[in-house]
Amino acid sequence: MGAHPELGEAVSDWIVRQRWFAGKGGVPRLRLLASLEWSADDACRVVTHFVLDEGGQRGVLYQVPIVYRATAPDSLAASHIGSTTDPSGSRVHAYDGPHDPAFTELLLRLVLDEGRIEGEPVSARGVRVHRRDGAPDEHRMSRMLDSRVLAGEQSNTSIVYLVADDVGERQLICKVFRSLHHGENPDVVLQSALYAAGSASVPAVVGSVVGEWPDTGRASGRAQGHLAFAQEFLAGAMDAWQLALDAAASGTDFTASARQMGSAIAEVHTVLASAFPTKEPSRDDLAVFAALWQERLEAAIGEVPELQALRRSIEATYARAVAASWPRLQRIHGDLHLGQILAVPGDRWAIIDFEGEPMRTLETRSVPDAPLRDVAGMMRSFDYVAGANESTPGVRDWTSNCRSAFLDGYSERSGHDLRRDAALLDAFELDKALYEAVYEARNRPTWLPIPVAAIRRLA
Repeated sequence: MGAHPELGEAVSDWIVRQRWFAGKGGVPRLRLLASLEWSADDACRVVTHFVLDEGGQRGVLYQVPIVYRATAPDSLAASHIGSTTDPSGSRVHAYDGPHDPAFTELLLRLVLDEGRIEGEPVSARGVRVHRRDGAPDEHRMSRMLDSRVLAGEQSNTSIVYLVADDVGERQLICKVFRSLHHGENPDVVLQSALYAAGSASVPAVVGSVVGEWPDTGRASGRAQGHLAFAQEFLAGAMDAWQLALDAAASGTDFTASARQMGSAIAEVHTVLASAFPTKEPSRDDLAVFAALWQERLEAAIGEVPELQALRRSIEATYARAVAASWPRLQRIHGDLHLGQILAVPGDRWAIIDFEGEPMRTLETRSVPDAPLRDVAGMMRSFDYVAGANESTPGVRDWTSNCRSAFLDGYSERSGHDLRRDAALLDAFELDKALYEAVYEARNRPTWLPIPVAAIRRLA
């Protein structure tokens, strides 16, 4: 792999070693598509590079914020990328932007002040989100006190901010999207709409950064998409997956929590149905669902041949679902499970990560879908808790009670009894279990019995 002269060998080599770089195992071919300069002086230059990897079947565009410094501060040693040459020919030190306060403060200010950075042929602008009920602005930052990068992420980089305002200190989190796509990011669009409508089931939203960059594959020659997303950081929150695991292991009743989560999901679906267009499913829509279900079934049988014996039963389940009465299609979470729900101090649940199923394209994640897909995701997640605690006495009853409580909470809040949709819910849960079977067969074979057992039960 050759380095682009404007990036330098050190920066190019660093990019391909990052967790968010998806081209591992192949031969990367990096091309600097564009650069956006945020600020520059003799001591420090902040630049976002748009780097295209053309090494795979489809090019992947990465957002790479870098701070170039004339000196090498000891405090930034852990985020040092290497030394390179700037456009003037001077030797400078490159640092990963999200770890450097020179970048993080500019990023937050861009959102809060609804600023704009113009470049050629790229630009970025901040977009604030406000509640429509006229509630006071919750984020009046006067200055950034500190920032740090959240560890453990795979595809994005999240910056946790400690900020001061006229009320006191608070924490915000800003997700920097590393892989860029043309079009709206569902995580930004859906959470922003929910917060603006007054939903208490998502973290308070601050705003986002929208960027434009060149794209020769589009008629306009330009693409537009989200670069970053800022919202409330829920300090002290615990994810529902770990809480459920602990409760199942100890035999602690979890039905009250499951019921509350069902109610929160129903509230989210209700708000999304009012904020975005819905549609009555047509015959063509149902044919698309049936085709995708069949495609998943074929993939699962290819990975787990023992499922071939269940083909006819699975296909009969799908046929019953297609012939059933369907609810209106609408925007949904798309990848819902216990790990996407946080228990927040104050006895409430917050739903996060609305990006949708990772294997689906950004375009397909943004079209109206069946709310039962989210419900099925939660059914599967409770089943996984049982699988992870299979040696615990009574864990199957524990799981069954949680599933039932979740359906009760959802039905009560939505006013629609989900048990009337049993044929549809079985089909969506089967589809999710087949997806899990493919994943486990490829990545975690010891977990494969969990979805296989569910497929046998549902079929």
